[in-house]
Amino acid sequence: MMAEGGLLDSLEGVKDEIIRQKVLYEKLIVEQAQLVKTNSEREQRTKDFQDRFEKITEGLEQAKEQYLETIKSQKRKRDSLKQEEAELLEDLKGTETALEEQEIKEAEVEGATNLNTVVPKREVVFRGATVATRNPQLFDVKSRIKYPMEGGTALITFEDEIVARKIQSLQTHKVTLEGECYITVEAHPVQLTVPTLVQMDTRVCPRSILVSQLPDVDSEVILDKLEIHFGKRVNGGGEVASRHFQEDTRNAVLVFTDDKIAPGLTQKENHMVSFPKKIEAQSEGDPFRQRNHHSCRDRGIGVPRTVLLTGIPGVMDADCLQDTLEIFFQKGSNGGGEISNALYNPPGQTAVALFDQDTGI
Repeated sequence: MMAEGGLLDSLEGVKDEIIRQKVLYEKLIVEQAQLVKTNSEREQRTKDFQDRFEKITEGLEQAKEQYLETIKSQKRKRDSLKQEEAELLEDLKGTETALEEQEIKEAEVEGATNLNTVVPKREVVFRGATVATRNPQLFDVKSRIKYPMEGGTALITFEDEIVARKIQSLQTHKVTLEGECYITVEAHPVQLTVPTLVQMDTRVCPRSILVSQLPDVDSEVILDKLEIHFGKRVNGGGEVASRHFQEDTRNAVLVFTDDKIAPGLTQKENHMVSFPKKIEAQSEGDPFRQRNHHSCRDRGIGVPRTVLLTGIPGVMDADCLQDTLEIFFQKGSNGGGEISNALYNPPGQTAVALFDQDTGI
């Protein structure tokens, strides 16, 4: 009986244990289901976060690209505005320059309009003689060209152009000196630069006057008396800054420190100025026009009758050496001929030869 009772107790215990384990198993199944559900929710949440992250990242990239494009667009607009501003400033500068030039032209026109004459008056008498000419020269200019000479050179002008060409063609010449000594010189053609077209701009100097109708007195005396006369306010003058006497026209130019003096003097025209020897001259004060070179064109021309000699050493007195050169090149046996003029410049010195039109040096 006891053995059967112990077995029953054992079976009951096993049964209870099975029930307990079953309960535990069911709990584990429930917990496992919850864990699976939780993991699934977490995975879904992670996926959602990942999707949101990717969308946010994509949105940020797009925003960044839009921002960079906006910056580029604004930069292009800024550069365009800067260029437009520069063009406007350039146009404004050009307009201001044109306006200034127009004002200057208007002032010059006004000055020329108010100007009676800028050429001093001279008395002209018609003697009744006329000369008929078919082609009158409206403007005659005689050229006087300065030619710089280097040391150890000479210029020789022959009467005959053929002789000059012959001397140049021979090139090298042995010029005999005293005894058995000689020097070797080279002959070259002479090229001059002459103007073919000269354009000038003239304007009335606001502080200067041109005084004409002056007596035949020494130029310094004239300038002193004019400065004294026109330096007095009672005569309508003022302080004289500078003065100049034109020898070719015997006119004087006075420059004042104040630009308000000259217009008043030119309006009066005639001025009584006292000179030595009780001379009173009725001088005229006219506006003075200053000339400025605007443009110049030139060209090179040859001097057919003149020869340039180079390589001349300073072996003797300059006058003696020039005479020796003239004697040598006058002889036909040396290829020379009649000489109209000659000029020698010793080594180490500088000189300027003056060429007149059609006459050589």
